[in-house]
Amino acid sequence: MKYLSISITLLFIAALAADVPAQPVSDSDYEKKGLAHLMRLLNLKPTDLTFREDYAEIDSLRLAVISDLTANPYGIVEFVEKMAETCRDNDPGKAIDTAFGNLRRTTRDKRDYAVYQDNSGESNNFTTFYNSIDFNRLLSMINDDLYYYLPASVDSTLALLSREERDFLIHEFREIIFEDTADENRTADVIDSIQKAEEGYIEYFKQFAFKIRKDFLLDAGRKTSEMVYRQVRQMMADIESGEFDVKQVLSDTITRPKRTGLARYLGLRKGWAIGGPGNDRYRGDYHFIIDFGGDDFYQLEYDPEEPHSTIIIDLSGDDVYASKSDFTIGSGCFSVGLLYDMAGNDTYNGRNFSCGSGYFGFGLLYDNAGTDRYYGDTHTQGAATCGIGMIYDRGGNDVYTAAVNAQGFALMEGFGLIADRTGNDNYIAGGKYKAIIHYDDHYLSISQGYGGGLMLFVSGGIGGIVDLAGYDNYYSDLVAQGCGWWYALGFIYDYSGNDQYLSYQYAQGSAEHMGLGIIIDEYGKDFYRGKGLMQGVGHDYSCGILLDRHGNDIYQADDLSQGAGSANGFGILIDSHGDDIFYVRKKSNTQGYGNPRRDFGSIGLFLDLSGKDIYDGNGLDNSYWTTDSKWGGGFDWEFIVESDSGKADME
Repeated sequence: MKYLSISITLLFIAALAADVPAQPVSDSDYEKKGLAHLMRLLNLKPTDLTFREDYAEIDSLRLAVISDLTANPYGIVEFVEKMAETCRDNDPGKAIDTAFGNLRRTTRDKRDYAVYQDNSGESNNFTTFYNSIDFNRLLSMINDDLYYYLPASVDSTLALLSREERDFLIHEFREIIFEDTADENRTADVIDSIQKAEEGYIEYFKQFAFKIRKDFLLDAGRKTSEMVYRQVRQMMADIESGEFDVKQVLSDTITRPKRTGLARYLGLRKGWAIGGPGNDRYRGDYHFIIDFGGDDFYQLEYDPEEPHSTIIIDLSGDDVYASKSDFTIGSGCFSVGLLYDMAGNDTYNGRNFSCGSGYFGFGLLYDNAGTDRYYGDTHTQGAATCGIGMIYDRGGNDVYTAAVNAQGFALMEGFGLIADRTGNDNYIAGGKYKAIIHYDDHYLSISQGYGGGLMLFVSGGIGGIVDLAGYDNYYSDLVAQGCGWWYALGFIYDYSGNDQYLSYQYAQGSAEHMGLGIIIDEYGKDFYRGKGLMQGVGHDYSCGILLDRHGNDIYQADDLSQGAGSANGFGILIDSHGDDIFYVRKKSNTQGYGNPRRDFGSIGLFLDLSGKDIYDGNGLDNSYWTTDSKWGGGFDWEFIVESDSGKADME
């Protein structure tokens, strides 16, 4: 490590005074200014933070927004801030619209819009069973979407695929998403043969992937979810005001003639169930359920060989949702899966492709209130592959537990998100599938804000967590917590609370192999702990950022962390406010490290912009330093002074 002389430091201060205005500015403004000043002292400029997008073949599934952010990696800060803003409403519509907008392809044949014809009135072919006009209107709208609008969108999405290609997506292709506990006992030759088979699956998928016109299905899911949410909110308001009396509506029915099949009656057809305010039990494969209250038990099934959309509405009660098969509990597979639970302390016990999962489909789990428990294995809890998968939880001290590929997870053309508004939440991922290539005693997580592609083959998606309040804990092992891999973006945005981020490697604003990863934590006394490739690190043409804006924070890492770039990567750590503590075990590649590699070097930037800080590593309070690398360094300076108004000024 090299400290600059007093004269150079004075020049640095003079540069700040000359260039920075005295008026109050936003956090993002002074962060950009600080970044520019540090880069200038390293003979760099902000425009050097850019990648070409053609280091690898530009495949047909590369998202336009990923291409833009690859060219401007620091732009992921603004992107994540805007995404977080859409999650503040009770209505999930803004978040869904934004997710769809980022996935939508730029061109589409206008003739394909023919499937979006108005199918209203199709339910006139049914005889009404309930006498309530308002209730029949809801059932009619649900019926039209389930059996006309949504199937038409699926047909358009898959119209260009052969039967063989559709079957391949249901069976062989999803095998590349699974891990297997048996791998830890297999020989290297067997594992190698399995990997080669999976590479063959990916090569086959690439041949027809461009024919999957997902926009039709996702747009239909977006519009149906908006309609259902609006109707549920209106029904709850009418129940509260007394305009809708549940017992009266459910008891006021026609007298059904004998020998008349149920399928003729609106609300009674096969796959439908309507439950009253008592404790009900539902078992099987359902298309539609509405339950008006009680502590209910759902044991749900789904057969992807016979795909159909599913809508479940539960208005109150401490409910248990259990998966008897994959693709349940707000899950879409060649379909749209919606689950709205409006009140109660609920348990969601999912399997694979569950709890807000979109696998070539649209899946939404909306939980309005209560202390909830979410369980799942793989591709669960806000997970998406060629689709949208989302959990939208509005309150309660919740626990999310999954094995792998979960909790804001996305692969190609996917947007996976957990949006949790309030509560002291725990996110736990890992502990089942060993990371046998790297370690004997650590496990894969690949969760908690992970966006990934299929390396060397197909670009990835966008996966994230937005948590707006509460003292939260994020626990993982390998690959998690704002991690991007192969032309994809992974992020965590946590607005407030004293939070803990614990992981082992490839985490906490980490990106590898043409990926983008970031954590933004706005407020709270936070604790970050991990071994390596952590806390703002980019490896192999990637950019990883850790941005913590307020609070007295503690950072601990071993190596290649805290603002480190490796193999032409960019790593950035910025702490804007607070009296912080930074620990590292290895000084040679941490706290502002950018190694020279290949045709150009790497960039590592470490900035602490205010506060009385403690270092065990390269840094020093009120100093500027470089490390033994070509483009790596940091500064700790009273760059921000709180004005009397409480707003930040730059000096």
